[in-house]
Amino acid sequence: MNGQQALFEQDKCIILSEENKPTTYIDTIYKGKRSLKLDGKKTSVALTKGKNVRNFRVEMDIAGEVMSGLGFRVQDKFNYRFIYFRPGMGGTREAIQYIPIYNGALSWVFYNYPIYETTADVSSLEWFHTAFEVRGTNLKVFVDHSPEPQMDIQLLDSEISGGNFMLRSLFGVSYFANITYEELSDGKSKTSQPNMNAFLTSWEISEQFPRDTVSNYFDTLIKKVNKSKNWKAIEHPRDNYVNFARYFEYPKGVVVARKMLKSDKDKKSILNFDFVGRVKIMLNGHEVFSYQKIKFERMFDGMFRVNLDLKKGDNELLVVAEGDAGFFGGKGFKYLGRLQHTNWGFIARLED
Repeated sequence: MNGQQALFEQDKCIILSEENKPTTYIDTIYKGKRSLKLDGKKTSVALTKGKNVRNFRVEMDIAGEVMSGLGFRVQDKFNYRFIYFRPGMGGTREAIQYIPIYNGALSWVFYNYPIYETTADVSSLEWFHTAFEVRGTNLKVFVDHSPEPQMDIQLLDSEISGGNFMLRSLFGVSYFANITYEELSDGKSKTSQPNMNAFLTSWEISEQFPRDTVSNYFDTLIKKVNKSKNWKAIEHPRDNYVNFARYFEYPKGVVVARKMLKSDKDKKSILNFDFVGRVKIMLNGHEVFSYQKIKFERMFDGMFRVNLDLKKGDNELLVVAEGDAGFFGGKGFKYLGRLQHTNWGFIARLED
């Protein structure tokens, strides 16, 4: 493989504003280091051109205010893998976070501690060194030349090929300096452990419907989809979460998910679940749970529990789900010029 090479040189990347417009590369000196400055607004994203890198080690110095990170295996501006720091949360379990970005959705409430968030000794707007190492489905993050990684996780998507790199700053300024990369061999990734908690990951989903605040709107959608034959089967068994942003190029509306539960007898089961935004859950045409406010916080297995009276044979479980766009002034979270959901989905499993 090639040795270390410079990355994000001025003539080999593009800079985009938060409005998704090309803008000027800001080469500046910050606390003694020549650096690329992203302010999170006029300069929000730096994107390399023409690379197809799958396995690598990237090193850099970062001085960030709120959120500063690296996108890798970038397919386009809206789909990539993102590892970032919250320098203001240094020393806490929220200091580093990994998120797969699907169609622009920054799904931070899904992928959180204790696996996808972890601690690091970093401070806001103070320089620290970091190295990101990716081989196959394994990601390691090292801070300040630590011999042991601060994060060591298995990525959720094994089918992703190589791609470009991205730098991104959110909610404040970030400085990036001394950025290099080296391509690596694929190596051996750890084998993912089988899912022992029987999470419900295979569903059928409807088309995306517009959001609306009128009373009983979810009931109207249920009547509409009951007449529809336009269902799409989904399943990502490596991901315990049902993340609707995966399936819609512009995630901003309401979707209905359907699953048939088979039972060999009449019995009671418990549905353990959590969600973001608004949700309504139906079993065999009867409401078992409804939440019409906007829930916007980290999701965890089993935060909610409802009883399900299963009958012998097939049982239809419906989940009507609206994401978090309404939390952001009713319009959505802005990413590269468009307003959308940034978290949209749920986690669920059955317990007898």
